[in-house]
Amino acid sequence: MAYFGMVGTGRWSSDERPEDWRQELLYNFPRGSMPITAITSKTPKPKPGTDPAFHWWEKNQATNTGAFTAIYTDQAMSDPYATTWPAWNAPAGTTLHMKVDATADTPLTDQVRVGAILCIMQTAHYLGFVRAKVTGIDRDAGADARITFKTLDADTAVEISSLSLADRVLIMPTLFPEFGGVPEPLGASPTDYFNYTSIKKSSVAESRTAMSVRSLRPDSNNYNQAKIEALENLGIQMEWEIIYGKRLLTTDPSNNQPLRYTMGIREYINTYGLAANLTSYKYDTDFSGKTWLQGGYEWLMAKFMAMATYTDLPNMLHVVGNGVKMGLTNLAERRATINITTDTTQYGLDITKLITPFGTFNIVDAPLFNQEPSMQYTWIGIPNNSIEYITLMDEEGTGNSDIKLLPDMNYGKGGMSHVDGRFDIWLVENGYKFRRPREWFMLYDVGRDNAV
Repeated sequence: MAYFGMVGTGRWSSDERPEDWRQELLYNFPRGSMPITAITSKTPKPKPGTDPAFHWWEKNQATNTGAFTAIYTDQAMSDPYATTWPAWNAPAGTTLHMKVDATADTPLTDQVRVGAILCIMQTAHYLGFVRAKVTGIDRDAGADARITFKTLDADTAVEISSLSLADRVLIMPTLFPEFGGVPEPLGASPTDYFNYTSIKKSSVAESRTAMSVRSLRPDSNNYNQAKIEALENLGIQMEWEIIYGKRLLTTDPSNNQPLRYTMGIREYINTYGLAANLTSYKYDTDFSGKTWLQGGYEWLMAKFMAMATYTDLPNMLHVVGNGVKMGLTNLAERRATINITTDTTQYGLDITKLITPFGTFNIVDAPLFNQEPSMQYTWIGIPNNSIEYITLMDEEGTGNSDIKLLPDMNYGKGGMSHVDGRFDIWLVENGYKFRRPREWFMLYDVGRDNAV
């Protein structure tokens, strides 16, 4: 089974020649110290860019549902419905006005058209719904935008299920009479996302004397081993960058040249994603004073329920620290509705199956997280087909600005400016495209007790 939008379903075998050095990272370190970085070597290769700043555009699919602020009886929206109709018995055919925040994400004003049929509902009571036809829309007032409608049903005449407590709208088709006109077209403006490629280097150096002297340590004079270790060091640094990198363009004072930083996962979620998807159990005031065993299950189920609105949780890659796995194990021992099983290694990564009411999740234990105390209780949810690894086209037009080794061209050639040894450099210029921001999440302190 393929995960994460990978090309092919085979595993990297011990004798497989890597297609690029990012596969070599995983080949040499199969425990997956840097699973997010190395796994991008199996994702589809995009066409190399011709500019270090790159853009992409996405549109959110309209849900044809939404929230509104309140219902009024006057166009100026100064007389609340509950005040004018205290018996909550407005008859069918009543003209009312719905206040909508048109600055919100995918607001109702962007989804409805004149003539559309609405089902105006309550979240709290199943009897609270009234159908209505849209007769006018004013989108220009921002947070005070207005949708005018005429009811097709009488209100319930009972406060608990009345229009006065309605808070949601479902949008049905726009209806027309025979020989009716043409509806106003629906459209959504795409969001412009951008990032930068950044130049990363990792050097390896050894003197001629050191390469000649033998010692008891078997790899002490193995320069190839030293290069592999430098590559791993670069890979670990890139793993932290893909998570915590900052998007920034500035000028380096040392040579007055552009210095670019690339955006990582956390900044992408924080800038474009849902605020609720970047959160912590330890500091969630809704669970104040509760230990993980007292509130962790309810907290996770609430998060999964909200996230399932936008994302396919079972088909995500879930990267966690060992503190998260311990917290999940503790919950599984006390809850029959979740279970943890160990699966076979796939793509060089150890996959754990977390069975929940929302499906079976594929969890990757990241040793790099385990070694870092601040990441042991961190859970990153990565949607399927959601990362592209972007390289800059090189001077030959081949797009080969991915990780490459630049050997020391001057080694062994002598010269008064040369050192008695060699310097090789690992070089890469790359950035990342992240897609579908509402589907990503980062959960902190999963397995820890609440502290507020």
